[in-house]
Amino acid sequence: MAVMNIARSGTKQWVLQRISNTVIVAYSLLVVTLLFLEPVTNHQALASFFSPIWFKVLTSISVCIFTLNGVIAGWQIAGDYVKGDAINKAFNFLCILLSLSMIVAMVKLIWL
Repeated sequence: MAVMNIARSGTKQWVLQRISNTVIVAYSLLVVTLLFLEPVTNHQALASFFSPIWFKVLTSISVCIFTLNGVIAGWQIAGDYVKGDAINKAFNFLCILLSLSMIVAMVKLIWL
């Protein structure tokens, strides 16, 4: 978390989590609303659901914010419950690695 320069301030973490949670809820409500308006019944419908560029961009931003939220949460969990400096760093590295893998999977699924 020191790399992202938010490890020093609990207030910054709190604000970032609240903003990211708001974005995640808004995106989820948008997806649920769009699914009610146009139900997805097969793969072709799902592909057309994700085909607009604005929706791909919004999904990409939401996934990046979701992963940032996960990294911050992992850092907080490690600080509270994981004892030992080496294990703590390994746990944080694992959280960052999982978040990056989620972004790579999203790019592959949405854009390619």
